[in-house]
Amino acid sequence: MCGINGFSQNNPDRLVMMNEATKHRGPDFSGTYFDDSLSLGHCLLSIRDSEERSHQPYMPNPEWVLLLNGQIYNTRQLKEELTGLDQTKSDLDTYVLYKTIEKYGWNFIYKIHGMFTIALYNSREKKLRLYRDPSGQKNLYYYQKGDTFIFSSEIKSILIHDIDKTVSKEGVALATALGYVAGPYTLFKHIRKIEPSQYLSWDSASKLVSVAYFKSEANQYFPESWEGAFKQLTLEHLQSKQKVAINLSGGLDSSLLLHEARQAGYEVSTYTTRFDGGDKKYNLDADLAQRLAKDYGTRHQEILVTKKTYIENFIKAYETIEEPNFNISLPAYLQTASVEGARGDKNRVVISGNGGDEIFGGYPHYEQIRKIEKQIKWLTPWLFNLIKNYRNNTDYDFRDMNERWLFFREFRFKTAMPEISKYAIPELLGQITQGLVDMYGVNHEAVYQAMLRERFIWMPAENFIQTDKIYMSQSAELRSPLSYHPFRLYCDKKLTKEDYTDKNSNKLFLRNLYEGRLPEYITGRKDKTGWRSPITDWYDGSFKKLFLEIISDRKSNEYIDWEKVRHCIESGDTWPGKHIHLYLSLAILARKYNINL
Repeated sequence: MCGINGFSQNNPDRLVMMNEATKHRGPDFSGTYFDDSLSLGHCLLSIRDSEERSHQPYMPNPEWVLLLNGQIYNTRQLKEELTGLDQTKSDLDTYVLYKTIEKYGWNFIYKIHGMFTIALYNSREKKLRLYRDPSGQKNLYYYQKGDTFIFSSEIKSILIHDIDKTVSKEGVALATALGYVAGPYTLFKHIRKIEPSQYLSWDSASKLVSVAYFKSEANQYFPESWEGAFKQLTLEHLQSKQKVAINLSGGLDSSLLLHEARQAGYEVSTYTTRFDGGDKKYNLDADLAQRLAKDYGTRHQEILVTKKTYIENFIKAYETIEEPNFNISLPAYLQTASVEGARGDKNRVVISGNGGDEIFGGYPHYEQIRKIEKQIKWLTPWLFNLIKNYRNNTDYDFRDMNERWLFFREFRFKTAMPEISKYAIPELLGQITQGLVDMYGVNHEAVYQAMLRERFIWMPAENFIQTDKIYMSQSAELRSPLSYHPFRLYCDKKLTKEDYTDKNSNKLFLRNLYEGRLPEYITGRKDKTGWRSPITDWYDGSFKKLFLEIISDRKSNEYIDWEKVRHCIESGDTWPGKHIHLYLSLAILARKYNINL
């Protein structure tokens, strides 16, 4: 709901510049705090209470200075543990969070649930901690070199400072392998992301920075019944004094959220995207969303995305993400957010079905991963690796969960130069996934392990990076109830491998649960395009010209073979593939950041 900024100096002018750079995240109020060693800033997007009562930095008690970006959803539970609350403020999650901090000190983090990044400073101890929620729905970056320490919700705010912009070889390697920069890395060697369920500590005396994981208390958080759990999940995510909308995709996840909201008596607006000029298959989602909205009596709006608007949004969309990204639909997402957000229909809260595939088993490759699990036991690992890699011209060790997942997720189009290619992606992913056991325990079932990697690698580094920044660029907050960490744990505890997929369908348990509640055209549907832009049908000379203009000033260097990228675009009149979007985003960011890439 906001933007947070800070750095290890007392410099009011520089902090104002940082707040101004992130003003789109919080246009309602800009607040600051200073002491002799630290500057802290906050940009407010008021959602849960009035703007006047939501100002931050929040510091009724001078010992604790709080910056909150996001939402704390379990305020009802927290209020039951607190005494002496001002009931006129008890709907404000910032107030309830602060009271929790006063009661538990640094241990507050084990009590709260939500989507958030938090900066908490103890003025007596002169210590700062930064937190990112366990699902990673909100992003937080930090720069650290020598005694200089800077943090922000967005990279552009950090770049206001005079910093070392050396390119990160690990970041480029991950981007060219996966289509995004996973884990703590970015394009910059000295700018990193805080990972999900991680906190960073900074001490003003020693200037030392350290990171560690935390684990929130989530046992018995939801009722035992699925009906009760979905009701609680929905009510917590609808907490708002602002307008609430739902993005309908025509799929099961967003449909059940609409169903639960209507069951709870909420009036919500619904939106979907309709594409102009492509095959009708790209609008199957829009057709079903329109039908569902009519059945549920919502105020429904279709947002038309044309080839023209897609091209107009292209460069801006990838600049907004601030990190390299292969997602071909980012320009369409930006168009959607601009209609829904502050300068359009003025929605401040938008509900999304993101995260359902990763807890209920929604992706086609999950069943293929299960088949690998069976085959590798039948053939023996050595023989299976030999046959599978020979057939696919690859070199994976399918005994390793990361490499098995990587087989379905890694790009096969290679332009990385030898200096970058030497970075072993499985080893980097192994480092990134070290926190999985702490968060989720040990369960070696193949589909479950694949879902964990989607949650821990892909979602926080690609999905949530782009949804947060695109919607916050329009001063709107995107909420993803099915990615809520306590709900993930609840589902993991109750579901078994038989509930996920089989050779005929996916999300088996969820389809059965909502059969008879949702229309059959939703629960019985197997195909889903997922708001995928019809660029294959749109692609023509105007796209080719745009793509070549974007990379026109790129010359092959120690990182990227730009001549191969250029040849890939020039050599055909059909869309080159989604990998090209990753390299286009790299070129766009290299120009924006003025870095040699």
